[in-house]
Amino acid sequence: MGRLQGQNFVLRSGATIHAKLSPAFIENRNLENIILCLSGFGCSHYNFIELEKDLGDSYPMVLIDNRGMGESSSVELDYSLEEVVDDALEVMEVLNCESFHLMGISMGGFISQLMTLKNPEKINSLILMCTTSAGQEFVPMPVMTEEMLQGFYALEEPRRTEMAVEATAHPNIKERAYGRFQGIVKLRRSHPVRVDQVLKQKRAVDLFLENPLPLETINVPTLIVTGDADRFVSPKNGEILHKKISNSLFKTIPETDHLFFLEKPRLVGEVVKNFLTTLPLAAEKEKLSQGVNL
Repeated sequence: MGRLQGQNFVLRSGATIHAKLSPAFIENRNLENIILCLSGFGCSHYNFIELEKDLGDSYPMVLIDNRGMGESSSVELDYSLEEVVDDALEVMEVLNCESFHLMGISMGGFISQLMTLKNPEKINSLILMCTTSAGQEFVPMPVMTEEMLQGFYALEEPRRTEMAVEATAHPNIKERAYGRFQGIVKLRRSHPVRVDQVLKQKRAVDLFLENPLPLETINVPTLIVTGDADRFVSPKNGEILHKKISNSLFKTIPETDHLFFLEKPRLVGEVVKNFLTTLPLAAEKEKLSQGVNL
């Protein structure tokens, strides 16, 4: 965690969005291979900390704390995920990143879908992790009411965080990699959330899931990754996304659950890097768009 540099971005709305930046971004100002990273429900930038260790030197990463999460400012009113898209785009505007790779985990995948549909010209590639979308063809996620969330966050620590990780990491992780399990628990506990902000985020997610998106119109190169034993977002949803997004690749990570990116970060980093290395450079993309032979 010490390798990342934090930066606050005061948006035109007056809200403050916090992000962590890879050292390579600060030192080299290499804007060709930037990855914008959007975290999952009730989480902050820590979702990407392990992946950044493997990817961040070659692909400098911008790890955003979504509004109300982590070190970003709290919000008073309910909002939509489209507004979270605007927050992230404004951060990238301040950083002078005209185009970038986009990686979203779980709910971050919802935001990433919206962002890609809104501004496809900015997205060099799309990486969707353990996520789903709106529509009857997708397998529903487990029911989670506001009352259930309030009851969960009322539990005492460390049991509360242990229960959360037990429900989203592979059932055999304690037996197979107990140190990894404890590491995930410690990481999650070190990034607490504000319950009122989680409830507002849930309402934004519920709103997103009401209306299907025209995913068939996404044509940027897309990588879809899921844990093969994900109990929260069915791996079948990854297959459905793969069918809907024509220019996509679908991968599963063996013996992992919803937290596969923390369970086996080295393997996931390798999958992501292999995908990114097959993409044309931004300059080549520009030539291709203009019909220039390479």
